[in-house]
Parts: sequence; structure tokens; C-alpha cells
Amino acid sequence: MRRWVSRAFAGLLLALCVGPAARAMEPRGTVVIGAITCFRIRVPDRGMSVQQRVDFIQDIAPKFLGGDPVQFSIRPVGEEQHIDINGQFLVAVTPADARATGYKSAAALAPIWRVALERAFVESAARPVPPAGLPVH
Repeated sequence: MRRWVSRAFAGLLLALCVGPAARAMEPRGTVVIGAITCFRIRVPDRGMSVQQRVDFIQDIAPKFLGGDPVQFSIRPVGEEQHIDINGQFLVAVTPADARATGYKSAAALAPIWRVALERAFVESAARPVPPAGLPVH
């Protein structure tokens, strides 16, 4: 029993140390939701640096994790494509973003970013499972 507890504690400690270290090794501009790497922002936009764009996304995302289901939508705004989460602006996909990643247009890149965000939210949604016999709300 004591050996099992020691191994469990060592595993937990290793997981806690490796998680932040792995994120620190991500390239600059990487959008990470939960533990899921979504995509990289490579260019500034609207007076915001690459890091400010990433921070904006990562400041909004926690409000929607673990709560009610979320819906991502893409809406065209000029040559840009805005990705919204439950109707709230999340990120603008610009022609410069598309060029930096080898896509012909923001309209071609936006669905890829949206799918990456959807996947990250599904995999990161930490919703507790109710005990057996209790109704699900």
C-alpha cells in the first residue's frame, strides 16, 4: 500500500511538472486551450501584438469551459473572418494570417481554426459526471 501511494504521488508530481514545461516549449503565438494546442498566430492585427492576440483568446476561453455547450461561428467582416464563441468575438482571421500559414484567404483558414477551437473545447470541458441515480440537468 505504501509503495502504491509513493508511486501515485511521484506520478502526480511528474505530471504537474511536465505540463507547464511542455507549454513553455510551444512556439511563440501558440493558442492553447486546456491542454490542447489549437493553432499558431504568426502576425499582429488591429494594433495587437501576436502575444496580445493569444492572450485575448486565452482570457475569454475559461469563461466557457466546463459550462453550457458552446457554439462557434464564423462571420465575414470585410476581408477578415471573425470567429465568435456564443456570439462573442474571439479572434479575427486575417488575410495576413492566411498568407503566413500558406492559405489563399482568411475564408480558407477560418474553418480550420474554428475546428481546432471546437476540438479543444470538447476535449477540455471538465464537466463532472453525476453519481449514479442522479438526474442529469
